[in-house]
Amino acid sequence: MKSWDIFMAAALVAGISLWAHDVMAQPAPDGVPGDRLVVPLPDVSSLPEAEARDLTRNLAELNVLTENCAGHEISDAEWQLMTGTTDRLIEQLGLDALDYDREYFRPAFSVLDDPENCDRVEAETPDLIARLESMGGSTRPITPGLAQSDEARSAEGQSAEGQSAEAPQDEAAQP
Repeated sequence: MKSWDIFMAAALVAGISLWAHDVMAQPAPDGVPGDRLVVPLPDVSSLPEAEARDLTRNLAELNVLTENCAGHEISDAEWQLMTGTTDRLIEQLGLDALDYDREYFRPAFSVLDDPENCDRVEAETPDLIARLESMGGSTRPITPGLAQSDEARSAEGQSAEGQSAEAPQDEAAQP
């Protein structure tokens, strides 16, 4: 009889855990699950295939560099813009995950062979972000409640570099 009681208690705990998981996994009222950062992504549908492949390669290389070069990080919003755009390009090019990994992501790690490539993050990322923004993307979060926290992190980062923390607030006040 004791084994049966233990089994029933375990089944009850498992059932409650599954129910709680389902409840917690429900999307928020605005359709955004949890606290995921969402930024507008650019329209890459009109890019010619060669240009789409080149952009995919550049995004893969900068992704590797920003993740592996200490002191060369990018903001969460910039990272989301870059990876979200990569996802759209992969879809447009008709690549599956293995093709993308084999053709773009794994080869991108070769940029780490030369430590000076880490400096490319500061040199190339602003231009790439500007290009993606000119195509309709943005680093301005559209996730309710997260825009303020991302701006606060940006302000903290600029303050730590000795810059004024009021610059992002002034930008935010402009339409």
